[in-house]
Amino acid sequence: MGRIKLRLPIVRAERRLSQRRLAALAGVRPDTVSALERGKSAGIQFDTLARICEALDCEPGELFEIEPDSHWVPILGGPDEDEIVRQRLREAGRIVDGPSFVAELLKEARERVPRARRRK
Repeated sequence: MGRIKLRLPIVRAERRLSQRRLAALAGVRPDTVSALERGKSAGIQFDTLARICEALDCEPGELFEIEPDSHWVPILGGPDEDEIVRQRLREAGRIVDGPSFVAELLKEARERVPRARRRK
């Protein structure tokens, strides 16, 4: 999954506005603009976004882009499913198949319960 990146510094620079000037035009605090640009904000209110877009004369989509993530999530049922299963079977460790799954769970549960408690 990608990460959403705020393009505010780029769009602001294209409009030749300082952070203070943008803040004044948008009616927000300068530290709000600064925090957004530095990535120190957990989010943005729609009201604030609308004010900034109005001040920059842009659409919200112009302020955001998706930064691709290198993590690849395999899709079971897809063309790579057989290879995923083969890789998992080659991994070291105990393998529990379907028929022995419940028995394995019960065994682990018994091992976790202290012996003194089982005798009662």
